[in-house]
Amino acid sequence: MKSNDLLKLTSYMPEVTNYNSQLNSLAERWDLLTLLGQMSNLGMDMSDTREEFQNLTEQLLLKLGAERLKKLTSEMNSKAQVAVDIVVRNLFERTADIGFLATDDDIREYLEIILSNDKTSDEYRQKKALHKKALVQRFNEYIAKYSVYDNIVLFSTSGEILVQLDQNNNNTKSTCNFINEALTSSQGYVEYYGHCDINPSKQKSLIYAYKVTRTNDSGSEVLGVLALFFKFEDEMSGIFNNLLEEDDWMNILLLDSSANVISSSDPSHIPLGTTLQKVINDDYKIVRFAGREYLAKTCKTNGYQDFFGLDWLGHVMIPLENAFSITSNTVLPQLNKNVLDSVMNNSNLFGQELITIPKEAEKIQKELDITVWNGNVKIANSKGGDNSFSKALLIEISKTGSKTKTIFEDSIANLNNTVISSILNDVSFLAKLAIDIMDRNLYERANDCRWWALTTFFRKSLKNPHAKHEDISKILAYINDLYTVYTNLFVYDKDGTIIAVSNQEEGHIIGSKLSDSWVADTLNTTDSQSYCLSPFSKSSLYANRHTYIYGASITDINENNEVLGGIGVIFDSEPEFYAMLSDTLPKDKENEIKEGYFALFCDREKTIVSSTNKELKIGDTLSISDDFFNLKSGGSHANIIEYQNKYFSVGSSLSKGYREYKIDDNYSNDVIAVVFAEIADIDVNKLKEDNTVKSYSYSKPQNDEPTTDISTFFLQNIIYGIESKSIVSSLSHQPLTKIIGCNDYFIGVISHIGKTIGVVALHSLITGEKFVYDHAIHDVILLELEYEGKEVNLGVAIDHIYDSPEIADKDIQYYKSSILGNDTLTKAVVKPEKDVHKEELLSILDVHAIYKKMSGFTTKF
Repeated sequence: MKSNDLLKLTSYMPEVTNYNSQLNSLAERWDLLTLLGQMSNLGMDMSDTREEFQNLTEQLLLKLGAERLKKLTSEMNSKAQVAVDIVVRNLFERTADIGFLATDDDIREYLEIILSNDKTSDEYRQKKALHKKALVQRFNEYIAKYSVYDNIVLFSTSGEILVQLDQNNNNTKSTCNFINEALTSSQGYVEYYGHCDINPSKQKSLIYAYKVTRTNDSGSEVLGVLALFFKFEDEMSGIFNNLLEEDDWMNILLLDSSANVISSSDPSHIPLGTTLQKVINDDYKIVRFAGREYLAKTCKTNGYQDFFGLDWLGHVMIPLENAFSITSNTVLPQLNKNVLDSVMNNSNLFGQELITIPKEAEKIQKELDITVWNGNVKIANSKGGDNSFSKALLIEISKTGSKTKTIFEDSIANLNNTVISSILNDVSFLAKLAIDIMDRNLYERANDCRWWALTTFFRKSLKNPHAKHEDISKILAYINDLYTVYTNLFVYDKDGTIIAVSNQEEGHIIGSKLSDSWVADTLNTTDSQSYCLSPFSKSSLYANRHTYIYGASITDINENNEVLGGIGVIFDSEPEFYAMLSDTLPKDKENEIKEGYFALFCDREKTIVSSTNKELKIGDTLSISDDFFNLKSGGSHANIIEYQNKYFSVGSSLSKGYREYKIDDNYSNDVIAVVFAEIADIDVNKLKEDNTVKSYSYSKPQNDEPTTDISTFFLQNIIYGIESKSIVSSLSHQPLTKIIGCNDYFIGVISHIGKTIGVVALHSLITGEKFVYDHAIHDVILLELEYEGKEVNLGVAIDHIYDSPEIADKDIQYYKSSILGNDTLTKAVVKPEKDVHKEELLSILDVHAIYKKMSGFTTKF
């Protein structure tokens, strides 16, 4: 990430500029308070605190900016990559379509009629017209199923248009290059994107072409060329709509290999034909276009099964002035502080800076609290003089510190939320991608079975009792070689008896009768647009494993669509679903699924359909919250959850269908993609911590009534107080020197202003439990008192200081030892404010009692 870019980009980030404005205003106030502190009788020097505050401000704002930029550029990269990869996956299917359709017997027979020598007879003209009509009808049937095309054209070898689906097109011949390419290509299919005289109104068309041949004694003879015209603009519009949010400022584009725009999510913004700058090797780049600056990112396709299409590129651009105004639709989970700390401290997703910044903010706040606390102690111990200015200064410092703390906490929370929302956006995006890939794939399966059921040879063979079913098996085998996502294709008669298979290893099922309900449903269907589907369950036709089997009826089109039998196609669900999930997940350097990630397809009942996690088997139940499954069509959910003693970010998305599939075809089957990304181990100790922030209020003294200054602190989340006159100061981050062989109460000594002072564990004195001192988190209060005629000093270790209230004497309830006992450390309690009943009372400790309890078994210092 370029530092110069970051400084520039933060000026476009509303949150960063807002925090910067607030913190700059506070910085000016700190400058004034630092000066006043030096002028006061407290002799306070806050220069170091001011400098630390300024350094942390810069660090915090830059980190917030960096994380916002990282989140945005990650999203840009994902969308650019998906935009090109999804369309390449789709076009891979088109190469199989054209290859198979070009071998269609009906198309070949028509071309043979056209090429016959007798072209003048009435019989020829009648036969030609009849076959042409049938072929147009067949093309209509094809596009009714494979709705990704809008035209099918059959050409002669010279480019003459013999038959086309679009009856409104008056062109009779084409000179497009793809025709000659198809005639001479050794690859088979031709993929062409460019201007075509058949579609003069369009700038460019995406066409798949294949030569139609017949085999004779001299080898293979070319009869013509078949072309499928892909609905390119329509398909890209659907892809863009899936990737863009409402009010999204991103412009997603598809570029050709020369970086020319061939598709744009907003053509009025970035028109087709525009040449843009590629940004492939960088995470992002600031580029200029039409007088504005943009963030841009370009991605090459990952390809699909070694198919890369025409080397198109996915590209995303977003105007700088709008880049960071996008708000995420992800609903952030309400994580308690313990969970957030556990996630942050045990996850590599949070960099060291993210962990350090909150600690640094706490350190500065603690130093400030110590300064104010000690200032109040100094005022309480001052011998006469007017302390009103100093008191007012400390109050103002405390208020400014509180404002600073609030802004820091808010900005740190925003920083954490940026990281967490980025994590949740990632898994949610991957889940949406996975289910979209599944819908698109199964759309093709529904099309395949219906189209193959219309194979003329199948219909003729089922009508002919003497037909050789081995010939059906040969055709099925040829189809299966082209469409490898199936383990077997089979044809059965109207009684449900299998008569032919594509997979010779499954030849033993020929002659067996099918009794599944989906078969009966298929045999009762006469509509060529309908298909039937088995539930996702174990099948003997798939080695007793879970799968889907698609079926369509084979009908006699000349006899009121009488059902003659049906075709079944067995989807190879285990490897195919696994591949869809795997392709969705991020990869490591060895192109394996990145550690900590796994994904699943499940049904509404949480039953697993497919999983990349070997421990979660197909047919098992996924035990996570119902929130991930109670979704509307196309809906998604993301959260951080505890799963198998770890924290995971989890995203889910419900199938919404693709084109007609699951939308207009009367088929309903809710499948949900669930993506897991491990983010941290569960820190059990952190979860047990009580981070409840307690606050206490006291009645304010009225007029000139007598008062006592109390300095308060926390110990094991309980508030205590000591009269300020007995306190010298408090120390933070104070190391101790341990004394070997002493008891558990006495935890060490410190050196302070030329004196060696013993420190006792106040918690141990009160409870008898062992106290482990940690100078990074605990404070020490230095006491000074007169005991048996001598001035003595003592340090007491506490959790942390709190405040320094001035309490009216009338609100302090003192107790005699005769009531409480001789061993009590409590001197008095402070009455709460009126109408406060549930608040814990402030106990004032007796420093003499503390020293007395220690004097019997501690060394005197």
